[in-house]
Amino acid sequence: MISTQLLWIIAGCVLAAYLLALSGIPTYLRREALTGDALSHAIFPGVVLAVWISGSNAGWPTYVSGMLVGSLALFLIQTIHQKTRIPKDGATGIVLIVFFSAGLLLLGRLQRSGIPLGGIQHVLLGKAATLLPADLGILGILAILGSLLFFVFQKWVWLEAFDAKFAQHSGLPTFAYSFVLNTWTALVLTATIQILGAVLSAAMLLTPAALGHFLSPNPKILIRTALLSAIAAAVFAGFISASIPAMSTGALMVIMLFFLSFPFFLLYPEKGILMKWIARKKEARRWSDENTLKFLFNSTGIRSAIQNNPSLRRLSNKKLVHQNNQGEWHLTQTGIKNAERIVRKHRLWETFLHQRLLVPEDHVHENAELMEHLLDDEAEERLAQELNHPSSDPHLSPIPPRK
Repeated sequence: MISTQLLWIIAGCVLAAYLLALSGIPTYLRREALTGDALSHAIFPGVVLAVWISGSNAGWPTYVSGMLVGSLALFLIQTIHQKTRIPKDGATGIVLIVFFSAGLLLLGRLQRSGIPLGGIQHVLLGKAATLLPADLGILGILAILGSLLFFVFQKWVWLEAFDAKFAQHSGLPTFAYSFVLNTWTALVLTATIQILGAVLSAAMLLTPAALGHFLSPNPKILIRTALLSAIAAAVFAGFISASIPAMSTGALMVIMLFFLSFPFFLLYPEKGILMKWIARKKEARRWSDENTLKFLFNSTGIRSAIQNNPSLRRLSNKKLVHQNNQGEWHLTQTGIKNAERIVRKHRLWETFLHQRLLVPEDHVHENAELMEHLLDDEAEERLAQELNHPSSDPHLSPIPPRK
């Protein structure tokens, strides 16, 4: 039976994940991943400072303090970048380390002072079970407000992501937009830090958007993928966190998101790591087979053990080559036609390099060895038309006619 506490925890995780994924989309599209990571660490001293002053890590004092400290961190990053020769990523790294170290020092001081920590130890790694009703209410309000802001101003998001200079020349108030976006991100990170923790909140801020953009740059697909993946990870993490004591909610959510995202990064058609590796292997085999066909076309025959030559074995299975009684490999009629296509592309490209680009005839072969595999039939025909359908290449070798 599902308890009320379990539903409470899952609801908090879902709201936090939704807020972070939604806020992370413009951050990711603006290529400010490191800035998001810096913010997640920079607000930590603000939360500790709020606990020191108010005696609790819940309520508006924490959010205001975290947002102000996060805004200060962003101001320092921009100032260091503009006033010195330090690049922005270097300035971001400096501010991240300094602010997070300051938070750890404040936390140590707070522990020695005897002030009740009020669950602040969970601010580092997150613990959804420490959520109060007021926290859940604030997350709900922020989720509604964030949705309204995002979907009202999403044209600005896509316009600046497409071209920041074009957006500025189009009248977009880029400075005000950046200020509001960074301030909002700092507020969201502060509101969700109790669930995700200062160390792991940046992962939930950026990974859903990265997954959505990986699958498709289409805005609708990107948004849906980011939000659904974050919510799914939150549901699993919230359930496990509520069921097993002493489990970091933030770590669970990040791990669940990784397991949800990894199959896409690995197996997604044409983009997945494994699928791209398979495509490269397939392309390498095609090039090898075409080179073998071309070699046999220019030779009277070749002796080779089929079991030791993968290319000949593949061509034999396709009925493009055959072996005679003397053990020599020759092209079949179909193999000749395929070989002529490769030779034609090779010699047409050599002719183009020599006639149009004035490359010496003794320097055209290596480039043509590459291009013969890349030219499709349409490019081959246009190349032939451009050269007025030559009958021979620069070496006076005949160019096979197109069939």
